[in-house]
Amino acid sequence: MSDLIRPVEPADIPMILRMTARTAMFKPLEVEALQEVLDDYFAVTMEMGHKASVLVEEGIITGYAYWAPAAMTDRTWYLYWIAISNEVQGKGRGGRLLRHAEDDSRSEGARLFLIETSGTSQYERTRQFYLKYDYTLCACVPDYYADGDDLCIFEKRLAPKA
Repeated sequence: MSDLIRPVEPADIPMILRMTARTAMFKPLEVEALQEVLDDYFAVTMEMGHKASVLVEEGIITGYAYWAPAAMTDRTWYLYWIAISNEVQGKGRGGRLLRHAEDDSRSEGARLFLIETSGTSQYERTRQFYLKYDYTLCACVPDYYADGDDLCIFEKRLAPKA
């Protein structure tokens, strides 16, 4: 199998958006927001340290991740987006992309990596995924996204405390 993780290119955007929509994990409004995030990435935020990579297998994008330093913090980074195509979910690709984002952030001096997700039952597998990769659920904000939809924040220390 020929596969690689490489930086996102502008030509990748349509495939990333289709794949994201097909996962059924993201609302149409979230897919629209992703379009804006990726457009901004190439226009502005890449120069501000934001990172985006795709996993390509046999010439097809099967996953992507988007992460960035958190403004006004001491080396805290956020994973903003990660998704794997339906056809290959549950086969280690998400973990591979997550480790790639962590390693890249660590190489930039990151000390803490944060991830936000929903507390609904639809996202149970997502929350279990983060726990599997040694993240700690450090906070929940009840009814954040909507009534009955909590914000769950996961953290992982990438560098020892000073």
